[in-house]
Amino acid sequence: MNTMEQYRALQFSSLGAMRSCTCILMTDTSNYKAHGTGVFIQIGAHYFLVSAAHVMDRHGEFFIFLSQEYEIIKPGGDTYINHSEDRAGDTLDIAALRLDADCLPHILRSYSFLQAEDLGINHIFQNAEFYTFLGYPATRAKPKYKTDIFEVTTFFHFTATLGIEHYAEFSRNPRVNVVASYNKKEAYDSRKGTYGTGPDLYGISGCGLWFTDPSDLQTGIIKPKLTAIMTDWSVKNKNIIMGTRIDVVTGMIKKFLDIDFPDSVIVRVS
Repeated sequence: MNTMEQYRALQFSSLGAMRSCTCILMTDTSNYKAHGTGVFIQIGAHYFLVSAAHVMDRHGEFFIFLSQEYEIIKPGGDTYINHSEDRAGDTLDIAALRLDADCLPHILRSYSFLQAEDLGINHIFQNAEFYTFLGYPATRAKPKYKTDIFEVTTFFHFTATLGIEHYAEFSRNPRVNVVASYNKKEAYDSRKGTYGTGPDLYGISGCGLWFTDPSDLQTGIIKPKLTAIMTDWSVKNKNIIMGTRIDVVTGMIKKFLDIDFPDSVIVRVS
């Protein structure tokens, strides 16, 4: 097995850690509708659900599946959100929900929470397939044919980020945002174990972009780092998915809460 094959195997091995702290956000309890994706993070004594702001705008309506069959919960708590009158033009589009004591014990039974060391603060993005975005497109959440089973499957894609010279084309700032590729014609189908045409990415907003460090091959430690929250599948170019650095998320949380967490040297939230 060559080094590239070993690294790809490491990426596949990292998926379980990513899935454990990622959830699908649904609306309409009578006729389930995929609304977005979220990632769970713990900072100090605070527990958060992080997603895109346009997803979090419907807080109070969306719910999360729990581990028990048909068990759901509408997460409660305080939202810290990037307010915008024009979500379509919002290049930050980021929000965090600080989970309250009523819902937290139920969520902890079903999901893991990322710790501070799992967050890729001050990450320098590289133009290589060291990254994975993983979430729940709407097309991967639907009733199973001729059954009463509602089937939900994650979708992941190994990706590379674009060089900063391309960011202006998409009205993005490399100090704040990340722009990554989506090769829809070469997407991995985990249900079949083959590569083929991938899904449309509607509903995946709020998913994480993860960095799997090639040096982990030497240590044998599986420790993917969350570098960004992906918020937008480009209208101009369907081969592009865009997001906001995790530095912005933690900076926004620090703006509202007195927490002990390192400052980003790349971006400061005022």
